[in-house]
Amino acid sequence: MFTCASCGTAHTDGPICGGCNQHYDYQCAGVTEVGYRRLGDSRKNAWRCPKCKSGLSPSQLPVSPQPSQLDKMQEQLHKIALDLAPLAALVADVKSIKLELSGLKDSIEMAHDIINGFSAKVKSLESKVITMEKMAEQIPILQDSIDKLNSESRERDQWARANNVEIIGIPQKKDENLYDIAQKIGNLGNISVRKEDINYIARIPTRIPNVVKPIVVAF
Repeated sequence: MFTCASCGTAHTDGPICGGCNQHYDYQCAGVTEVGYRRLGDSRKNAWRCPKCKSGLSPSQLPVSPQPSQLDKMQEQLHKIALDLAPLAALVADVKSIKLELSGLKDSIEMAHDIINGFSAKVKSLESKVITMEKMAEQIPILQDSIDKLNSESRERDQWARANNVEIIGIPQKKDENLYDIAQKIGNLGNISVRKEDINYIARIPTRIPNVVKPIVVAF
């Protein structure tokens, strides 16, 4: 049974330094058991411990972790691994959230475009409504003007009709001269009818079939 010159643990086998003749376990010696046994006797005798190689005392050399320490380290590593396990799901959730946010952003932009389109249509309709309201304000004025024109037109028609003479029963001939006909009819009644007194003379169509068109003379 030997005691490791570095960590002080008891061991049954390990390398012996050719310089200080101290015993070491394989962990503190920094070699494996298989590798050390393959060195051969001459190379084993020439083997130097880390202290002799670096000039440090055994107490200054790094101490290899003991099995209990390794177990604690493994437990801590296992705990860390368990604590980090949810990170994978969290990363997936973050990616999913990013995709949803991207889709939401696209939806918002689409809705914004639709709202802008509706806003433009509303403005156009408002402009048309304003124009129609202005036109509606003009309707009474236009109606008054139309009524006045109709009244004036009726008065003029009545005045024109008061100066019209309708001649019925005169056969219609080709190349007839209505002015001559009017003058001859006036002569029959001892009425002088001059051409310059006549404003308008023409035959007027009638809805009765096979009836001679009457002659209307406007003085």
